Amino acid sequence: MSVVTRWLVIGGGTAGCVVASRLSEDPTNDVVLLEAGPDHGPESPFDRGGPLLSEPSRMVAGLEVVRRPGSEPVPYPQGLGLGGTSLISGTLASPDPEFFEIAHLMPLEQADRMGTLGTAVLDADPRARPALFTRSGGQRVTVADAYLRPALRRTNLMVVTGSPVVQLGLDRWRVDRAITADGIEYRADRFVVCAGAIGTPALLLRSRLDTPGVGYGLQDHPACAIAVEMNAGADVDAPVLSVVLDRPGSQIVPLNHLPGAPGFGALQAGLMAVTSEGRVSLPSGDGQPVVELNQLTTEADIAGLTEVVADAMRLFEAESMVEVVRGAYLDDHGTPAGSIAGDRDAIRAWVVDNVTGFHHLSSSCREGVVTDPFGGVLGYGGLFICDASLFSKSPIRNPYLPVIQLAERLTRHWRATDV
Repeated sequence: MSVVTRWLVIGGGTAGCVVASRLSEDPTNDVVLLEAGPDHGPESPFDRGGPLLSEPSRMVAGLEVVRRPGSEPVPYPQGLGLGGTSLISGTLASPDPEFFEIAHLMPLEQADRMGTLGTAVLDADPRARPALFTRSGGQRVTVADAYLRPALRRTNLMVVTGSPVVQLGLDRWRVDRAITADGIEYRADRFVVCAGAIGTPALLLRSRLDTPGVGYGLQDHPACAIAVEMNAGADVDAPVLSVVLDRPGSQIVPLNHLPGAPGFGALQAGLMAVTSEGRVSLPSGDGQPVVELNQLTTEADIAGLTEVVADAMRLFEAESMVEVVRGAYLDDHGTPAGSIAGDRDAIRAWVVDNVTGFHHLSSSCREGVVTDPFGGVLGYGGLFICDASLFSKSPIRNPYLPVIQLAERLTRHWRATDV
């Protein structure tokens, strides 16, 4: 079976929903969107106002990554279905200064209930602010909700779910077809790969495209979490996330409570200006990709995250924090955070041993290395990339809105120039 279209969009996640919607606004464009996961529908069976990274199993794609060289692989959640990771993320919207002028359709709503820990952090540091979310009336709004569903009535847009693309086909140096796992062949004039910072390089590698740099430069925002035991009387019904403390190159996020741990919250301290680089590879030529984040492999990142954690620990000295926090701990064994507070060498050692991340993968098909400034893959005609893999470096804010705005910018260019 073969399907022919003008534009084929591969991946219905954050970027793919924007791309398919915007391209299909032009009635002369026939657009097909292929998504590997299901359509969970506008009334998805999960709590749309629920906890950070709520992960019903059928909405999460299972992957493993290696955080540091020599470490064991650990699970890394990604959204599975139309809307991608906007299905499961905390919906936090932190506008990146580089993208301020690019309009988008996502509704932004400020947290109206700060919670006990969030309120204490607001009082402790003047740079803390109520968080912005992509929500309406307290309910999650996914990219599929905002962009794709209003476009489904268009006769020039076809959306196919449960249809992972396994390979791209070539006619000389031009991509002319995509083949799905069930053997259907889609032919198109132009292909836009929006499969994410792991899926996009994996597809290009599986298709034997030899553009240098594919899979290299992978980044995440490294982070460490300090568990916080709250005094009796803490607001247990507050949202998990309500406040953000942005500093140059870093971010501290108080979590009012932790699922499955009554009476506990956390401070997540993350480095947003990252220099370490990892890689997505496909050693066997097919199958699952190998993902190596290589976090904290530069001295700058170790020193940077050490400083962010030290900043987070200093918050516990504020009067507002003393009033509500019973204790702060480094691990499940109850090691007090105060045992290393003020000792930069001890904090550094703890950071290296306990680094995790904000789940913000990017930069594995970098603009200027793998693509031209408008997402066109170097060396191949008819092939474009539009997702977080395209960033030349990890954004200095949460990448959710920047990815949407990147897709807005690129689709505007493609339509204007008829590439």
